[in-house]
Amino acid sequence: MTEAPTRRDAARNRERLVAAARRVFADLGPDAPLEEIARTAGVSRTTLHRHFADRPALVSAVMWQNVVDIETEAAKLSDADDGAVRLFHFMHDMQRGAPWLALVVTPGGDVELRALGDLAERTASALEPLLARAREAGLTHPSVTTQHVLLTLPMAMAVQAAETSAGLRPPADATREILHRGLFTTDPPGTGRPGG
Repeated sequence: MTEAPTRRDAARNRERLVAAARRVFADLGPDAPLEEIARTAGVSRTTLHRHFADRPALVSAVMWQNVVDIETEAAKLSDADDGAVRLFHFMHDMQRGAPWLALVVTPGGDVELRALGDLAERTASALEPLLARAREAGLTHPSVTTQHVLLTLPMAMAVQAAETSAGLRPPADATREILHRGLFTTDPPGTGRPGG
């Protein structure tokens, strides 16, 4: 009888660790002390290591949760003609809030390329039906594909990494606005123009 509550406690601790890692990595970067992540989650370092053998395993869990969030958001947008546009901005907001991602998905980073491929496939599967609907509604340029939309993520990530390493903070939406205009026929949100 104690097995089920133990499993629930373990699942809850794992969720708390992933949420804490997201916050701590966003504040301190991917090399943040694991003790800080455990402290933020309200668990011991032993509990952290019971769930995640090492830093790459924790980083992968955070990225996996990001994809779950993308899939959840895509499901919410399934009936919207502009769902692909909104998911594009949702993904870029998520990435903007996680500048540390650029450091772990580069060659020599903490995430295995195979895992990245799996996560990219899941993201593509979530995006594709939304993009097809947006294409039918005339909201995308005719030749835009799912891969084009996904390619904007590493593009923006590269700009974000360059900004960070140079100590620059140009307007956060400049890159996104350029990418949006290359994909969609609408004005980007917040541009102050009709449709934006």
